[in-house]
Amino acid sequence: MHPKTNAATRKLYFLLVTALAVLVSACAGQKTKEPRAAEAPSETGAPTSVAQLKHWTIKGKLGVRSPADNGSANLTWQQSGAQNFRIHLSGPLGAGTTVISGSAGGVSLVRGNEPPVVARDAAQLTQQTLGWPLPAKEMFYWVRGLPAPGPRGAEKHNGHGELQSLQQSGWSLYFSNYRQNGPYLLPTRIKAQTNAAAGPVQVTLVIKEWGF
Repeated sequence: MHPKTNAATRKLYFLLVTALAVLVSACAGQKTKEPRAAEAPSETGAPTSVAQLKHWTIKGKLGVRSPADNGSANLTWQQSGAQNFRIHLSGPLGAGTTVISGSAGGVSLVRGNEPPVVARDAAQLTQQTLGWPLPAKEMFYWVRGLPAPGPRGAEKHNGHGELQSLQQSGWSLYFSNYRQNGPYLLPTRIKAQTNAAAGPVQVTLVIKEWGF
């Protein structure tokens, strides 16, 4: 073999060995990346979607227009599971403080210092005592921007998949002003209309604060 060919071969061999050594050294110096916290499964068992959200405290305002009453009240709604809730209304609507509590055993309503009134259904109870229905069972879903289980009529979503309007349980509902609350995108304004026996009723819920 020609001497020049041998020299070129040795030079190429040296360059390949040097490049391989640099590559091995670089790989050895790299640390294995730990998975990001957001990618790790929840260790607390916290809900990861709106549909799983069943424990909260809502603060806001409730407005009502009905043949029996017109006005608004400050609202605090505490929910613990699908059946246990406590809705506290204070202000001109209902002439003072009203507390509506629900559990698997039924629903009770207390106005001021009056004795509690009980029933199986919140909408029926509020209709009898306040003059307008508050469908707490369905609102458990509606406040999250979800249809309640069971039959429903016309349903409309926007381009982002957010529920905008819904016909269900005799109510026409309109959802707006979705905002990010922690990991959840939730409506902050819900307007619901129905035709009760005594006349049309409009209930507007404005949510100012969510607590989980």
